[in-house]
Amino acid sequence: MTERAWPAEFRSHVREFIHTALPPALAGVTGFAERARAYRAALHRAGLAGLGIPAEFGGQGLGEAEERIFAEESAGSVPGEDRVFQVGARLVVPSLIGRGAHDLAREFGPGLLSGEMICCQLFSEPEAGSDLAGVRTRAARTKDGDWLVTGQKVWTSYAQYAGLGLLLARTDPEAPKHQGLSMFLVDMDAPGVEVRPLRQMSGDCEFNEVFFDEVRVPADRLVGRPGEGWPAAVAVLGHERVGVSRGDDSSPRRPIPYERLLELARHGGRDSDPAVRERLLDAFLGQRTAALVSRRIAARTLAGAEPGPETSVGKLLRTANGLHAARLASDVALGAGATWAGDDTLAADAAFWVLDAPGMAMGGGTDEIQRNTIGERMLGLPREHSVERGVPFRDLVRTREGQQ
Repeated sequence: MTERAWPAEFRSHVREFIHTALPPALAGVTGFAERARAYRAALHRAGLAGLGIPAEFGGQGLGEAEERIFAEESAGSVPGEDRVFQVGARLVVPSLIGRGAHDLAREFGPGLLSGEMICCQLFSEPEAGSDLAGVRTRAARTKDGDWLVTGQKVWTSYAQYAGLGLLLARTDPEAPKHQGLSMFLVDMDAPGVEVRPLRQMSGDCEFNEVFFDEVRVPADRLVGRPGEGWPAAVAVLGHERVGVSRGDDSSPRRPIPYERLLELARHGGRDSDPAVRERLLDAFLGQRTAALVSRRIAARTLAGAEPGPETSVGKLLRTANGLHAARLASDVALGAGATWAGDDTLAADAAFWVLDAPGMAMGGGTDEIQRNTIGERMLGLPREHSVERGVPFRDLVRTREGQQ
């Protein structure tokens, strides 16, 4: 096969998978996790799982061109349930490779990419959301070199299905808050782990609280070295923003596609309204602009570079597009507020998108955090003043607990 012929042949292979292999693989499969696993297994059998991941870690070792071809050919055909695998496939495996944790990537990469294992991201806490470096979940080393983890996480997507968790915990309370963190891979069925689903206003239970009560984590599940958790977390969040900026079918939260907005406008007889048409044009241009920015970011990442502050640009674009699309969908599809006719499945679907959209401004870092990142790391603006810099985390906790 010549290099010139490869893209055409790969495109043909993807089309065959989407139109020939996938329908029978999903036929009769019901249930969120079940459909997700069936799709991932079929993707793996077709040699299409982990396109940009090197083969030694369970992927295909391909490049940005193949990623783009797959996205183009599979648009609208990837089951939404596949988002349950995105933390493992798009965040954890690339981050392990990028941080040099190759043994862990070899051990878990194949299962995370093929659908044998679901992974969740254990970062946010009740008192550490945007200020992620303020996490209080602690990991204390035992005499035999293992770790005991105690604490609480929240807003953990799909933890109820996960067999593995990527955990950020504090291992040195005497160090400043950014320097005393470490990262681990934790078995979610280990003794002492409790998962409690949280119901959202959309009716979904995507998020969870997770509690750890002296959960033992083997020494070889430490990602990198003690104290290297913050740069590892930054790398994971960069990959998360790459995924959000892509906004494809399997993204955990994405704007309502322009094609769906146009369908809603036509369904409601609003597609000839000049004001609606202008807003549809804005949605199309926003979607196209975000896709082009995402392509540039993805190409850089697939070339081997760690995701940088440019991922915040992609995420901000997707958030702005998502909120604009949600407002437009509400105006053209819902009769009065959040109401619709009982047999109007298009409007019911739109209502879910509308209720789900505000989360785009928070997941993966709030818009305010993204603007700070762009200002400081891309535009070279002065960093915000911080009275916490260089202060041991233990002293910060005492100060906060003493405040009224």
